[in-house]
Amino acid sequence: MAEVTFAAFLREHYTPYAFSTKRSASWEQIIFRVHLVPAFGDMPLHTIGRASITALVIAKQKAGYKPDTINRILANLRVVLSKVLEWEIGGLEINAAKQVKGLRDPPHLDRYLSQIDAQRLMRLLEAGSSAMLRFIVPFLLFTGARKREALDAQWRFVDLERATWTIPLTKSGRPRHIPLSPQALSILEQAKREAQASGLERCDWIFPNVKTGKPYVTIFHAWDRCRREAGLGDVRLHDLRHSFASALVNRGMTLYDVKELLGHANVTTTQRYAHLSPQRLQNAVAQAGVHYEIESSAHLRR
Repeated sequence: MAEVTFAAFLREHYTPYAFSTKRSASWEQIIFRVHLVPAFGDMPLHTIGRASITALVIAKQKAGYKPDTINRILANLRVVLSKVLEWEIGGLEINAAKQVKGLRDPPHLDRYLSQIDAQRLMRLLEAGSSAMLRFIVPFLLFTGARKREALDAQWRFVDLERATWTIPLTKSGRPRHIPLSPQALSILEQAKREAQASGLERCDWIFPNVKTGKPYVTIFHAWDRCRREAGLGDVRLHDLRHSFASALVNRGMTLYDVKELLGHANVTTTQRYAHLSPQRLQNAVAQAGVHYEIESSAHLRR
């Protein structure tokens, strides 16, 4: 019996399974194509061991990849090899990827865009050549949505009359209803005109790749070029979600408001934004000062 290689397993077994059961299947394909197939594609499954996996980690470190990227590669490999074992294909006896420890990843400090940062970024997006990025980025900033939620957004879940957008399946597994601001509605109108001008009048997706008519698998390279030109190389797309929350808190919204709009299951997750409005806290403690100043003055008059 011919030996089953890693590439053959992905092609014939894992990929069909992933696309029928996993929302992250498209993203996995990028990791497979760029990192895992070049390293293990021709190797029979039963020969993939700790030494070859460790060699991959070292090679990625030397190539300058960050710990979180290497850890994601390892995590995907663990998932694939677990299916090899579960389906008893290729004679693999142990998931060696579980024996290789991930790298220590220093915590990323949340980055919040200032109004000046945002204005500079928007000007560059307007001047850029990416057809949809100039709509996707402000939409993320105006809604607090996660990147994948926006990229997969469909018109059938938008109610323009009620100014709401429904995300049918969120990270928590429950639907979420997002009120749309006038700014977000304006972005949707502009995105629709762009799609129509590209011959995509009947496209289901709000922000389609104008070349394929389908959702983007990734927008990283266009985003990376834009943020660096704006002098914001440390800003991640996910930081737009943090910036949305920051704007809410600093404009007087409560943490409960932020929790509901971001779709957090627990307010504990939202507590990270509690520090963002020191002026509001200063105003709050001033109320105690006013109260007791009145009491003290009344006491002294007696």
